[in-house]
Amino acid sequence: MSLSKHELKSTLVVSLIFSLRLMGLFILLPIFSIYASEYNNSSAFLAGIAIGSYSLSQAVMQVPMGYLSDKFGRKKIVLFGLLLFIVGSGLCFYANDIIFLIIGRIVQGLGAISSVGVATLSENTSEKNRASAFTIMGITVGITFVIGFIAGPFFTTIYSFKSLFILLFFFGIVASIITFLYYPEDKNKLEQNFLIKISYNHKLIQIYAGSFFLSLVLSIMLYIYPLIWKNLGAGPDELFIIYLKIFLPSALLIYPSVRFFEKINKVSLIIRFGWLFLMFGYLAYCLMPENIYSLYILGILFFLGISVFNSILPSLLSLNVSSELRATGNGPFYIMNFMGHAIGAILAGAIYMKESYYGLDKNIILSIISILIIMIWIKIGLPKYNIKK
Repeated sequence: MSLSKHELKSTLVVSLIFSLRLMGLFILLPIFSIYASEYNNSSAFLAGIAIGSYSLSQAVMQVPMGYLSDKFGRKKIVLFGLLLFIVGSGLCFYANDIIFLIIGRIVQGLGAISSVGVATLSENTSEKNRASAFTIMGITVGITFVIGFIAGPFFTTIYSFKSLFILLFFFGIVASIITFLYYPEDKNKLEQNFLIKISYNHKLIQIYAGSFFLSLVLSIMLYIYPLIWKNLGAGPDELFIIYLKIFLPSALLIYPSVRFFEKINKVSLIIRFGWLFLMFGYLAYCLMPENIYSLYILGILFFLGISVFNSILPSLLSLNVSSELRATGNGPFYIMNFMGHAIGAILAGAIYMKESYYGLDKNIILSIISILIIMIWIKIGLPKYNIKK
């Protein structure tokens, strides 16, 4: 089913704002663990906190920002969130001490608008077209993911690590202008005295858990992956080429495949493939000698799996969350998402304080932990992808 003109415009606007905002996470992750340790008074553990503090403040503010948008309007809260992001990016640019950097990252993350954006997209698309809308958003976020991972190392090589925060400052301003001019009108008119109704929903619990596990293994991966390449002699100027190579298969294969499986109502099959990609990537790294081949296999398989779930999970959420409080109901999804990022980065930083544990290299330990996390996730599962008639 084709999207209407209004649905397409709303999808493109929300996707663009969403992507510019997420660039604050994606552009830094592929190299943050390398450069955060160079700040004054830094350590591997504090570097992990600097990475995770952004996501932690995002997690804390998802429900409050979603609630405020349900109550006062989506557009106002999105603009407020982007303002916090701009201020935080400026603070990070001027930081020389790791503690000051952490404070700037916290301010960046306080403007948590993810649940608000997804709520807006849900409200401005019909249910029969919502999967297509979220697929478009998934493609946009996926492109942002790739651009961020390539642009981060590239700009750092040409200019400096701090130059990335100027880019984020600029992206925040651009997103604010787009929001002010084009953000869709609110369609969720609620009484200002409403009470939040909480009820157990097993399908939503599965989706929230999936969001947490996915971001947890992603954050661990993105802490260790650039450091392993660095140990093998790859410089920062080579990382953007490496990331380009490992993202290319997922960019070419995954999103068209997701759309195909949606059309034939076999989304559960590609979900299983997603889990297998993640598992086999880590298993190959653990079982093979540590060299460029095992690292490429790990990277390619891992991001094939990541791309599957980046497209599927938001769409699953939109099909199962209550229509009465979409932003508030979407909040736990993004709480778990950003909590996973925060915990993964802090855990990786803590593990990196020692070279080995019980004779096993720290990277193997973190890979084994990630495999166990994926196994738990498979056991919990995800709900069936059923569009209501």
